[in-house]
Amino acid sequence: MSRTPSRWARIWRGRRRRTPDRAVVPPSVKPWARSDELDGCPVPPKDQEWVERWMTWCVKEFGPEAVKRGTALPSSGLFPADFAGTPVQVEELVGRVCIVMGVDPGDVRVRYFDSADEAPDALRSGGRRHRAVGRYHKADGHAVIELDLREAGQPAVLTAIIAHELGHVRLLGEDRIQGLDVDHERLTDLVTVFLGMGFFTANAAYRFTKSVQGFSVLPLGDLTERMLTGTALDPTHHLGYLTERQFGYALACYCLLRGETDPPWSRLLEPGARAALRQGLRYLARP
Repeated sequence: MSRTPSRWARIWRGRRRRTPDRAVVPPSVKPWARSDELDGCPVPPKDQEWVERWMTWCVKEFGPEAVKRGTALPSSGLFPADFAGTPVQVEELVGRVCIVMGVDPGDVRVRYFDSADEAPDALRSGGRRHRAVGRYHKADGHAVIELDLREAGQPAVLTAIIAHELGHVRLLGEDRIQGLDVDHERLTDLVTVFLGMGFFTANAAYRFTKSVQGFSVLPLGDLTERMLTGTALDPTHHLGYLTERQFGYALACYCLLRGETDPPWSRLLEPGARAALRQGLRYLARP
């Protein structure tokens, strides 16, 4: 894209951008940080161009009203406080995420598998161990999403996995990207943001782990081309094709399209995505 982000922002607002009434304040400004670092785009130019290009595509493909639906949050009633990962609860969760993302729940079939049963050789990739936590395919005219039983007890992570697989339903199942030159797995992650599930998928991109030094955030590995994966080297997993900062900037563009300058739910994001979102909002607010 040749447009600058501020130009992109003005186009979607339909008028020249004004300074928000409520400024977004950096959560923790380091004394050695330059002002241009604090106000610049949180992702490199190549990533910025990619996010803006495909967010624009999402507006054209799904319609401008799709982004105006509610943002799914832990308080949205997607799963109960006593969620135990029973098949009934999981299928109810799938149905609720379907509604958020504009998928007909009646067209989706849910299947389960246990990654612990997979052959050890099948888990190895490039010297590292991987295990699938979700899969998507079509069968008998229906979308089928397969979920790992080992993740059923973690509702927030399971919600992110379900959102990613339903992103495949919107893209592949509806034949929206045939012939497009795009990494469809990254676009699938972006679609979860555009369709209201970005809070969960951004938070699942990196997960906190307890180490002997205390609590830390560890980025680990990639996903395979055909499925959402996590490493089997407990106690951490890496979920999602976009990085935390890419998710954060995508969420900033999402907020811009919704007319939000300081969404309250941003405080519940994991630190990396939260910082990128707030930096992205400041950047897009520049005249």
